[in-house]
Amino acid sequence: MSLERVNLSNSAMDRLSQCPLSYYHSYVNPDRPEKTGVTDFYANYGTLIHFFAEMFPRTNFYRDMEWRDNKEKEEENVDNVLNSYGNLLMESDIKLDFPKMMAIYDELFPLIDFPKEETKEEYYVQGVKFIQHLETMDWTKVIGIEQYFRIELEDGISPITGLIDLVERDEKGIIVTDYKTSKPYSVNASLAKNQLPLYGLACFFLFGEFPYKYRYHFTRFDKIVEVEIPQERLKQVRDMVKFKNMQVLSYYNQGKFPAQYSEFYCKNFCGFSHICPTYAMFNPSSGN
Repeated sequence: MSLERVNLSNSAMDRLSQCPLSYYHSYVNPDRPEKTGVTDFYANYGTLIHFFAEMFPRTNFYRDMEWRDNKEKEEENVDNVLNSYGNLLMESDIKLDFPKMMAIYDELFPLIDFPKEETKEEYYVQGVKFIQHLETMDWTKVIGIEQYFRIELEDGISPITGLIDLVERDEKGIIVTDYKTSKPYSVNASLAKNQLPLYGLACFFLFGEFPYKYRYHFTRFDKIVEVEIPQERLKQVRDMVKFKNMQVLSYYNQGKFPAQYSEFYCKNFCGFSHICPTYAMFNPSSGN
């Protein structure tokens, strides 16, 4: 068996940085082992909020903008139900407003398994405020919603793929926005992450120009962090992508993706700790 393609999405490269073995099980292992023990309320809540951030402007103003049909499955979870709702909205003339969005929110929010009741109440209220705010936002400058990209930096390097939450153009140029349901990052932390520079590279391939402004919109706290990213930083991220590609190929050719232990990540986000010998070594009572 040969490795036909290295997954170089932002989330895949983040997982590779956290733990190459976790990357292997997620993207390379042909057996695709089942994930267990993942703290998934973060992701499920984020999926729910992203749905409204995409579908409100799309159904009201940009129904003709590029749309990729969602894959529907029978299992009732947040992802699958939202996929069905998204397809239904795009097949109909329904325009989302605050009452309709709240009806969907109240139906699906209980499907999210929060660890504490006070956390559940906090997230619920913050979600309502964001949904309500959508009707007051300026949607006149949008040129991309959940904008898919697949860019090839050079021959021999696997394509980078991903979705940009929002792309706008004003009189100065392009602005990209990524919605986050986490606590706000500082400006320095935002600049240190590779996600926005990747989106900058994608915008050049998609629209022929680099963004002049990048935003993280922290939906739970109604806070926007704006940064400008110099060309040199984009070049650094381009080189990082090439290194990640070579790293995966090297691990694959060696026949071993090493485990990188981090207690918090392993216990909450990896999903493969139950089959990881390194995790078992640090947690002998885990029963692996």
